[in-house]
Amino acid sequence: MRLVERVHAALSRAAAATGCDLFDEPIVLGISGGPDSLALLHAIRSIRRHEGLIVAHLDHGLRPGSAGEASIVAAEAGDLRFYSERVDVAGMARARGLSVEEAGRQARYDFLADAAEREGASAIMVGHHADDQAETILMHLLRGSGLAGLAGMREASPLAGHDGLWLVRPLLNATRNEIESYCAWHSLNPIIDTSNADPAYFRNRIRHELLPRLETYNPQIRQRLRHMGEVIAADEDLLRDLTQSYWAAIVLSESENMIELNRESWLALPLAMRRRTLRQALGRLQPDQRDTGFETLESARSVAERGETGSTATLPGGSWLSVDYGKLLIGNGPAVENSRYPRLLSDEAMTLPVPGEIALTEGWRLTAERIDDIDRQAITTNDDMWTAYVDTGLSELVVRPRKRGERIRPLGLGGETKVKEIMIDRKIPAAARGRWPIVATEDHAVWIAGHVLDERARVGRESGSVVRLRCFRQVDAPRG
Repeated sequence: MRLVERVHAALSRAAAATGCDLFDEPIVLGISGGPDSLALLHAIRSIRRHEGLIVAHLDHGLRPGSAGEASIVAAEAGDLRFYSERVDVAGMARARGLSVEEAGRQARYDFLADAAEREGASAIMVGHHADDQAETILMHLLRGSGLAGLAGMREASPLAGHDGLWLVRPLLNATRNEIESYCAWHSLNPIIDTSNADPAYFRNRIRHELLPRLETYNPQIRQRLRHMGEVIAADEDLLRDLTQSYWAAIVLSESENMIELNRESWLALPLAMRRRTLRQALGRLQPDQRDTGFETLESARSVAERGETGSTATLPGGSWLSVDYGKLLIGNGPAVENSRYPRLLSDEAMTLPVPGEIALTEGWRLTAERIDDIDRQAITTNDDMWTAYVDTGLSELVVRPRKRGERIRPLGLGGETKVKEIMIDRKIPAAARGRWPIVATEDHAVWIAGHVLDERARVGRESGSVVRLRCFRQVDAPRG
């Protein structure tokens, strides 16, 4: 079957699996300019309408001359919408304590996801191929992965950390040789990435050293690895569905930064399910976290099974497991000192009456009062981070936790910023972010309590009256 026909068949399968119309809806193509991505771009353009095709190119800043490659890819994109960005991946790796490879992966998918969000696309396509699949499975085998890793990459899978966004790999059944032949036949001129030969990178050593050596034992080793991945993928799908049925029976509550499990019910699970549900809890809290080691997970399982109340275990990415009364608590980020930060009592949005108040945790409260006698000087010079003044022209106010991917327009800064990024920049503890109180209208956030006011809530010259918002602990209640 010709490569274009394989890509067409792959899109049909992915469309059925994802529910996305990949032949008509907007999609983002991650194009590096190498043989695989150029072949993908060329094949996709021959299959579906061009409107809605978005080309996105990320320069990792790792090679001399890489900055000029964006213009080459832009030329290949032609009349298609084009996004390009440069990221200091090496600096990102140092700052986050990651390998350069992992930092590059995170930077790339974050960039592609951002392009998809801007364009209203529900799918991203990349040029991973059959040889990449064999290398990936072997890498996971060497790292001691579980079944999910040994299954390798999927033709279509949710993009971790980005709800509602799918990652599609239409070339996963095409080999590197087939792709290079396709490029030569169609006179495509791919960029040659010299870093792909650098033995400093783990994948390159797999590609250029280990796999050729294994081929002396079995010339079909790449195909055998891919076949093994297909068998394991089917088994993993069955076990995943079974895990979900067990999960529903043991989970007590779940938020962005905390999961509570019924310990007695969890202890009654088969060993395989105890391991899988712990791994699932960590995956929900840390969707970008990969390769959780066997020893780490087993240590947490041991604490969960035999630990006394208050016993804790450390998990990757700053997460932790703690034994509570009849519960297992799995948290994301450092444990919160309960009284230091305001947090909502639940994940439900609550109407904020004016005048009125809402009770938060540990004696914290959020109040609203109408101010008819406006002292504009006092509003302008207000330096109390826990007090905010908003225009009463706003619609009904509610207090709620942040929404995934939510943005706010910080007063006086211009433009929009993700609420999550503000919380990180303001050093709000990760475990407190999920239920940090946000005052909002039906349409947008108004005030991240204690931190940022939205430009759309600014008190201006035309404001007839204002609402004063305050967030405080009862013991520190403001007077007057």
